[in-house]
Order: sequence, then C-alpha cells, then structure tokens
Amino acid sequence: MNRFLIATLVSLHLVACSTDSDIKYLDGRTTANLEIPPDLTSVNLNEKFEIPSNISSGIAETVNKVPVLAQVEDIRLAGSEDFYWLEIDGKVDSLYQTIKSFWASEGFELEIDEPVIGIMQTQWIRKEEGPGNKDKGFFASLFPGNDLSASQDQFRTRVASESNADVTRVYISHRGTEYKHRVQTKQTEDETLAKWRFRDPEPELEIEMLSRLMIYLGLQQAEVDQQVSGVKLFAPRASLHTDNSKNETYMLVNSVKERAWNRLLHELDRLDFEVVSAEPYTGFSGKGVVSVKTHHEVEEKSAGFFSAFTGSETRMVKKQVTLIVSEESHDMTRISIENEEGEPDDTTESIEFLMKLYNQLR
Repeated sequence: MNRFLIATLVSLHLVACSTDSDIKYLDGRTTANLEIPPDLTSVNLNEKFEIPSNISSGIAETVNKVPVLAQVEDIRLAGSEDFYWLEIDGKVDSLYQTIKSFWASEGFELEIDEPVIGIMQTQWIRKEEGPGNKDKGFFASLFPGNDLSASQDQFRTRVASESNADVTRVYISHRGTEYKHRVQTKQTEDETLAKWRFRDPEPELEIEMLSRLMIYLGLQQAEVDQQVSGVKLFAPRASLHTDNSKNETYMLVNSVKERAWNRLLHELDRLDFEVVSAEPYTGFSGKGVVSVKTHHEVEEKSAGFFSAFTGSETRMVKKQVTLIVSEESHDMTRISIENEEGEPDDTTESIEFLMKLYNQLR
C-alpha cells in the first residue's frame, strides 16, 4: 500500500512540472524581422566596396599609376635623299629606354644593348619566300617575289646628344642580306656553293622605321608624312679628287663637319664595316679619326719573342684603314685616308674602300 502511494505521488509531481515547450516547437512559425533602431540606418550592400571620399583621391592616384612613354615635346625629321635622322627635344638617358621599348613593340629582340654609348642593334630577322608563301607582315610586303629565296634584315640604332645637351639625335641604319645559290655546271668541278651576301642599302626601310618611331612617340601619321615630304627637297653632294703631287685621293662632302661625320658612321654601318675606334675631335686641329677594318685580307707577320728563333709566321687579317675627317671650309668637309706614318694611303685596297664610300655619299 505504501509503495503504491509513493509511486502515485511521484507521477503527480512530474505532471505538474511539465510544460508545453514541445508543442510550441512543433508549432513554430515565422515572425517579423527585428526593426532597426531609430538612430541607425540600413546598410547599402551596393556601396560596401566604395572608397570613402576623404581618401579616394590618394588611392586613385596609386591605382591609376601605369607606365607611360617619356614626354616628347618636339620631334623633327632631318636629312635628305638617303640619309635621315630624328632630332628630339630631350636627353639621351630619358629617351634610350623609350626607343628600346619601340623595338620590342615592333617584335624585334636586341642582340646589342649598350645604353652607355647609345647603341642598340636588333637580331637578324629572316624571311623565306616562295610561290606558296603568303605575306606575313611588314617585311613580307617590302620583299615580294615568286622565286624561292631567303633574306635577312637587321637594324642598328645610334642615340647621341647634339652640341645642345637637351636635343637628342636618333639614327637608324639598315642592313640586309640575301641567300645566293651557285649551281654546279658541267664546265666546272666546283661544288655547289651557297652563302649569305649583303644587299644594297635600302634607305626606304630606314625612313619607314623612323616614321614608325615618330608615331610611337606621339605624332600623327599626317604630321609624319608632311615632314618626310619636306626634307626630301634638299640633296647632299660629294666629289672625289686626286692630288697627284702628294699621291693622295680624297673626298669632299658638301656639308658641315658634324653632319658629314654622322653620315660617314651611318654608311659604315650600312656597309657592315667594323669600326675599331671613332674620335670626332683629336688634338688641336679638331680632326676626326675613324679606324675601320675593310673587307680586304692582307698578310700580317706575327711578332713576338719566339719569332726570332722559330722564324716569322704570317696570317691573313682584314686590312685596317684610318679615315681623317677635317673641315675644309665652313660648309665643306674633307675625308681622306692615312697610313700608320700619317701619310696619304694610296694602296689599291684603300682607294677601292674610299670609292665605295664615295658611291654611298655622293
């Protein structure tokens, strides 16, 4: 009886302590969202990435800072006939990298990059032609042809400051080669020969690249065309002379010394002559001296301590000549060749070398 009474009391106590939470859980429903207090405002999600106005100007300057070309205020195309260059307001240091970027934009890679002396040279660009080949770009359109052949082109750029340090001159020289084939015939037992040979200089390619550089630096095509048509009105002249009393052959160029000097270096680049040294002004006379290796090979005796015992040996080397550039008058420049003793060089190889230069400068 007592056990039954205790069990009954425990059951009544549990029923009295129970709630209707389980029922409310099963009967849950969605209620209204909490309201925003009066002193707060709703956040605009579309503005969460906007920069506050008080700091936007400083950040914008940093974000929008992208590499730009050097500011070029004035670009002038100078020259005549087959020799042109650019005169640009600005210093060499600031323009060199811009010109280097220009060649990269044209698809060229540099094999020579010497900012200290202002020289850069592109690698050879090779183009093969044949009946089935289609034009693939700028150079393909300049060298059309149906015969199977190959050609290479290279550009050399010289960046130099004028007497006025704030003006820079830019010279672009072109060199081109073509692959020549010599077919074996019945009359000769020589094997078939094939090698690269230099083409004649093509000034139109130099003008084309100078024009592209002008556009790259900010000029419009119409401005470039106008400048090109304007400078063609003037033509330089050169004449060849012989002084029999001194056994000397020399050349006179109708130009001031500075311009004749630059054109001489330009033609040497075109003709692929190796310039050993070049000094525009030497001594009190102010003469320019250029040492050049020609394409002629001559014998040279080897000198040394052991040659006295073993006998002198000879080897073939390229003949080196020394060009003297002097001012004949205010607007006339004299170019001659001297030997190691400082006397006129009248050897056959030197005269042929001077004649080749004359054909380019006249």
